[in-house]
Amino acid sequence: MEKRELLLDVVDLKKYYPVNKTIIKEKRKYLKAVDGINLRIYKGETVGLVGESGCGKSTLGRTILKLHQLTDGAIWYKGNQIESYGFEDMRELRKDMQMIFQDPFASLNPRMTIFDAVKAPLDVFKIGTNEERTDRVKKLLNYVGLGENHIYKYPHEMSGGQRQRVVIARAVISNPEFIVCDEPVSALDVSVRSQVLNLMKDMQENMQLSYLFISHDLSVVRYLCDRIAVMYLGRIVEIASKKELFENPIHPYTKALISAIPIPDVKVKTKRIILKGDVPSPIDPPTGCRFHTRCPYATKECAEVMPELKEINSQHQVACIHAI
Repeated sequence: MEKRELLLDVVDLKKYYPVNKTIIKEKRKYLKAVDGINLRIYKGETVGLVGESGCGKSTLGRTILKLHQLTDGAIWYKGNQIESYGFEDMRELRKDMQMIFQDPFASLNPRMTIFDAVKAPLDVFKIGTNEERTDRVKKLLNYVGLGENHIYKYPHEMSGGQRQRVVIARAVISNPEFIVCDEPVSALDVSVRSQVLNLMKDMQENMQLSYLFISHDLSVVRYLCDRIAVMYLGRIVEIASKKELFENPIHPYTKALISAIPIPDVKVKTKRIILKGDVPSPIDPPTGCRFHTRCPYATKECAEVMPELKEINSQHQVACIHAI
């Protein structure tokens, strides 16, 4: 078996937000957006991160890139521990670690042309001469499907799919190795979505990119990703290879998510798993397994014991005390 090169190693990562400002430590409350995440991403692979809205997916992606300061834990990137890096160290590392934001219109400066927006990282990192930068931007915009007639337009003059291509081009212009993709196709029409996903897949193969692909759409994740991590209320409850997760889901939450995927065939009858109750507050999460308040198989032990990820096989880990 070919040995894979570890690119990113996230160890017990936590991100808490204070919700009151009392000076009495015992009375302080925190919103536990990310609460003890362990995740590895290898060079050239795409790891999908799925879960309900509000489970902490986007916060995890932004904290890994240190767009948010982490509360606790460690982040290793290419063998270097980066969670304590200051502004200047992270500024240099930004060439290697980039992000594609969910809303392309909000992430583009409305006063900058598309050409200037894509060229900006080259100017910031002082990559090449001005002529080389101009040539590089034009070639990349052409590669992502935006020709000469688009490069001097402004964001409001373009469609959602075109703006997303601009954001992707801006993210890869500095030749990064790792990109966090925060629901990059969720706001696009289905036909445009497939074009953007194919573009991302093609760029990954040609540029040796690694993706953390955040999405709530399991069908998209199934198409693009190599491994998939399922997140619930700030914690990963299951992680497995794509094939293993869809053919053999183990955690009750994963089973419920997969049962909700629509099948475009009226003759195929599937049983939808409807979860009872609402997602608990991350300010005051349940004791033990955080899913036990909605789990149809929960026992008394589930409310007392916090399950850790355990290995089912070499391609599958699950956090459930009844799974082993």
